[in-house]
Amino acid sequence: MNNRLKAAFLLVLLANVLKKSPVYLLLYFLAFALFSRREWKSLPVLVGLAISLGFLAELIGTRLCLPFGCYEYVNLQPQLFGVALFVPLAWAIFGSVAYLAASFLFPGKVSRLLFASLLMMVFDLAIDPLMTSWNAWVWKTSTSINWFGIPWTNYLGWFLVSLLIFYLYERLSSPSICSCLKRFGPAIYLLETFTFALYAPASVKTPTLIALALSFLLLVPLTVGRLRNEGRFGSNGG
Repeated sequence: MNNRLKAAFLLVLLANVLKKSPVYLLLYFLAFALFSRREWKSLPVLVGLAISLGFLAELIGTRLCLPFGCYEYVNLQPQLFGVALFVPLAWAIFGSVAYLAASFLFPGKVSRLLFASLLMMVFDLAIDPLMTSWNAWVWKTSTSINWFGIPWTNYLGWFLVSLLIFYLYERLSSPSICSCLKRFGPAIYLLETFTFALYAPASVKTPTLIALALSFLLLVPLTVGRLRNEGRFGSNGG
């Protein structure tokens, strides 16, 4: 592993340690800049799509209640046209982490896109209860089936918007991620869900812990199997 990649992983680790600080965003984007130099050259395309489509989805969501349901931003600042600017940047960070993990586990396009979108939805099982507990935004939609007060429509919306972002990314670029980076995807994802649970206040600790447990159930068996296959193929090749 080269020094640039080591520095990028250190930035990701520091970002998670400082997750409650705005520095979190800066550290992640610095890490992405290092990744995109060689190991993931098309990463800026994914980041750009996630920011632009994430902002558009949030803009439509706050006005037309689609595709997430009806909600409005309150304490999360700064805002542009009623959308907190942190949120499109978060779409880029979480989307990149989810796609990286899925890319390691699923070589096939359809399964990769679907699994990456599922991972995004699991992220939001932790994110939304956390942010609503801080009054970052307030939900107006209420459904009988909900996740700690969050309407189920929100999670369907997250899945669909994520799927659109990942689909367009693969259509508009030629994603090629170095195996030296891909294999760390599941670990980075689990680090994210772990720090969500670690920093969550007591009032929303339960949903973040459930999201963490789901992350382990989804990723650990698949990662172990993938690593075993890589070892088997490597030994055959030798």
